[in-house]
Amino acid sequence: MKKTVLNKASLTGKSGFKKSALSLIVSGLMAGTTLTSFQVNAAYSLFDIYQMAVAHDATLAQAQATYQASQQSVKIARASLLPQVSANASYSDSYLNENAVGPISTTSGDITLKQSLYKHDSWAKYSQAKYTLKKAEYTIKSAQQDIIVRVADAYFKVLLAQEDVKLAKAKEKANKTQWDRAKASAEVGLASKTDVLQAKSSYDLSKSDRISAENNLDVAYEELTKLTGKTVKELKVIALNVKLPQPKLNIATYEQEAQDSNLTVLQAEEQANVANEEVQVQKSGNWFNVSLQAQYAHTKSSPSNPYSYSSKYPDNLSASIVASLPLYSGGGTTALVAQARSNYEAAEIGVRDAKESAKLNARVQVRNVERGVELVAANRAAVQSNDAFLEAAEEGYKVGLKDLLEVLTARTNKFQARRNLAQSLQNVVLSRLKLDAAVGTLNADNLQKYDSILSDPVDDANAPVVPDEYKKQ
Repeated sequence: MKKTVLNKASLTGKSGFKKSALSLIVSGLMAGTTLTSFQVNAAYSLFDIYQMAVAHDATLAQAQATYQASQQSVKIARASLLPQVSANASYSDSYLNENAVGPISTTSGDITLKQSLYKHDSWAKYSQAKYTLKKAEYTIKSAQQDIIVRVADAYFKVLLAQEDVKLAKAKEKANKTQWDRAKASAEVGLASKTDVLQAKSSYDLSKSDRISAENNLDVAYEELTKLTGKTVKELKVIALNVKLPQPKLNIATYEQEAQDSNLTVLQAEEQANVANEEVQVQKSGNWFNVSLQAQYAHTKSSPSNPYSYSSKYPDNLSASIVASLPLYSGGGTTALVAQARSNYEAAEIGVRDAKESAKLNARVQVRNVERGVELVAANRAAVQSNDAFLEAAEEGYKVGLKDLLEVLTARTNKFQARRNLAQSLQNVVLSRLKLDAAVGTLNADNLQKYDSILSDPVDDANAPVVPDEYKKQ
């Protein structure tokens, strides 16, 4: 059966194309044609890329597997505190003397129950395992935050690389025009050979810059592909006229939250708890160990051995409480305790360092957001002034007051200003995500919030980029 495939362009073109597409659908249905797919090349949003990365990223998958393994550590440590049951069986042949007619066969079996009543290192290891599991929980949360930041970083690298390509192409076009003018002027004696060579050198440099920019864009796409496992060629962009959310940021509040809730700090604290319990584990070399042991045994001999106690009493049930106390281990226990205490001290220093780093990171990201918002406003003003200058230069060129080089330079500056504005917008979003990560509150909901400021890519070279509220300021 014939398949009809329509793409987005076939339904969004001129009215004639719309009628052709509709008539194609109708005729296909009339002829029994099955419409099997409808291809729409929609641009991917930040949250779309995040969802693909979560399903594919190896780093996050490793963290998840490690966490699942850590979940078993508590069960393993708890096992030594629970009853231990074992069964044994044996069979033997023996001769009472050399004149015996045949051997005496003995069959025996027993079931033994052992229950630790108190073993200091087992309880300490159980506590250790619970702290280790808690640390693993913070580790997986940290990996989940990390992939959000990595997705945003890779996403914005692509968008910025696209702006760099636009800028490089604008410069190349301007320099090519200048070179052509220099050659034409030299032919009529209005320019020297040196002017031509200078113009050509500028054009050659801009051409190499354009090639480098295109290569950087390809590399940015490849990094995004590694993250998602899929080829993505079209992304939504931050429109230059978008208004970013501007909440008030209290740097002291964020510093305190970073000390209390930063995931690296929490991991360091749990590691210190593990190290503290290790001190208790090593101290167990000086503690009593008390356990209960119960055993049921059965022995059967054939033929019966008259001299054997087990032949008269084949069943035996016993129970005992065993206590042991290490007296001297060559000084090893003292050394192990001292080593564990030093490791605990190192872990405590690690907690302090993690808190200081978290505070610093929070302060830096708060300032990045605040200065970033100011930079966005400055770049918006630069875009507005460059747009106005380009318009004036074009009008001046029409009446002979400006030459073509000034117009081309103004156009290049316009692309540079828009590129700078796009970068500052992206940096504000990225800094805000990093700030949320610094205080341990970053999750997919934070990322999805910024999807609302993204839009499908358009040729915005002539679009207004300054909202009314900024024009009034």
